[in-house]
Amino acid sequence: MFNDISIFMAIVDAGSFMQAAKNLQISQATVSRRLQSLEKELRITLIIRSTRNFEISTAGQRLYQSVKDQQLSLHKVIDNLRDEQQQIVGRIRISLPTVMAYTIISPYLAEFMHENPDIKLEVCYQNIELDLIRDNFDLAIINYRPKQQTVLIRKIYSVVTGLYCSPVYIQHFGMPMYLEDLNKDHLCVGNINSDLTTDREVYTLHKSGTVLLFPNNGRIFTNNTLHNRQIALSGQAIAGGWDDFFAAELKSGQLCRVLPDYSFGEITFYLIRLKNHEKSAITTFIKFLDDCIARAKSQLI
Repeated sequence: MFNDISIFMAIVDAGSFMQAAKNLQISQATVSRRLQSLEKELRITLIIRSTRNFEISTAGQRLYQSVKDQQLSLHKVIDNLRDEQQQIVGRIRISLPTVMAYTIISPYLAEFMHENPDIKLEVCYQNIELDLIRDNFDLAIINYRPKQQTVLIRKIYSVVTGLYCSPVYIQHFGMPMYLEDLNKDHLCVGNINSDLTTDREVYTLHKSGTVLLFPNNGRIFTNNTLHNRQIALSGQAIAGGWDDFFAAELKSGQLCRVLPDYSFGEITFYLIRLKNHEKSAITTFIKFLDDCIARAKSQLI
């Protein structure tokens, strides 16, 4: 019956049996036969036929309007369901590198949450090797190439590292003029890698393009440039970092670059996520991360 009612509605909407048949992609004879079957089952006349035209009976008008109202209501329900399906809802658990996220991502997290009120976010700031499945993360930004074969990997950001100290340090200990001076007369903070080992030799690059292998004989090693900044600001040591992270201190004169003609390696950050993990909330958060990275890059130009 419901299919026959649909054909009746199509006849009224089209204004003719022929046009209804074309719209439904069936024969005109089938349209006529199905209408007759419906009228027989309902035991009422829906359409009064004439030689060239037809007229909708009073009963037919009432049925048409009633079904039309229900169709509109059904379309509204379907539209609402689609809207709900498209809403960005869910919980995201993400691991972010402490320092990189400090200036590039964290300042904009609250804004992201206001724009997406149905998302719940769990953020772990850490610089360790992790397994997305084992550690129950949806996404992670890491500063090493992951060993997992089941993750999607995308390079999103890189920084060139340097050395920094304060004017107070220079007053007390002098400014190093050569690489050899660092191990001889100065207290320098070295880096601990993501696997918790220290680099005892560092590839340094001079602005001329010359690459040197520098033996790092430092007595302090850390895995967090956020704390390196505090060590450098203490005026008692030289610490590693990168220009955009120390931008405010460099601009104010609180810190200055040591051996500015040299760089001491590059840190590359990767976004990793599980394959076939395409929830709308995660897709939206990835776009937010890309926007944060784009904003940071534009500020360096």
